Formats: sequence, structure tokens, C-alpha cells
Amino acid sequence: MKKTGILFVALVLILACAGAGCVQPSEEEAEAQLCQDLGELGAALEGMENTSLRSSVGDIRDGRDQVQSAMEKVRDSAGQVANIRLDKLNAAYEDLDRAVQDLPDDATVPEAIQTIRPYVQAVRDEQRNLYADLNCTGQ
Repeated sequence: MKKTGILFVALVLILACAGAGCVQPSEEEAEAQLCQDLGELGAALEGMENTSLRSSVGDIRDGRDQVQSAMEKVRDSAGQVANIRLDKLNAAYEDLDRAVQDLPDDATVPEAIQTIRPYVQAVRDEQRNLYADLNCTGQ
């Protein structure tokens, strides 16, 4: 009976550790997740850049929020991959975020898109560079 209790406690501890993230993904799994997250970042950037003329500056800011969410996922998954540096991607994203924040509320959509386009492109370039460095497929 004592062995059963010890096994039960050990099983509970193992499951608790697994649920808490103690089990690290393999390098291949981590890279695959990062590739997926980089792909989602690319899609969010595309959505932001393809804002229609019937949109508003608020819609552009909503698009920035989607890019921000995708960027957070990239940062999280990159933390699981050895030797991945996000310095340039982070800097490009911060510049884009600042440019969107600085858009005047009364700016026309063409003006806003023209203003942020170089920043979106800079983030996209860094996203694509990481995607290529990881040999991701599917973009």
C-alpha cells in the first residue's frame, strides 16, 4: 500500500510539473512553433498594411494590436530556441508601434498608411530574415 501512495504522489508531481511547463519542447518543436508564430506575424503585418481606404486610423491601431499579439507569441516561442536573436525584429516592431501611436486621430487613411508603410516593411523584412534563418517553409 505504501508503494502505491508513493507512486501516486510521484505521478501527481510529474503531472504538475508538466502542466507548469517544466517539460521543455525539443529544439525541432521549438523551431517549428517559432516558424508558425513568425508566419502569424507576417499575416498580421499583411492585414495591417492592406487596410482599405474605407478604414479609419482606429482600424490601423486595431491592426497594430494584432501585430502586437503576434509579436508576443514570437517572443515567447523564440525564448525556447537556442541562438535566436530578436534584437533587430524587436527594434523594428518598437519603431512601428511608436509610429502608429504618433498618428494623429484626424489623419486620413492614405496619409496614415503612407506614414507607417516603411515601418511595416522594416518589421516584415526582419520577420522574413528570421523565417529564412530558421529554414521555415510555407511562407
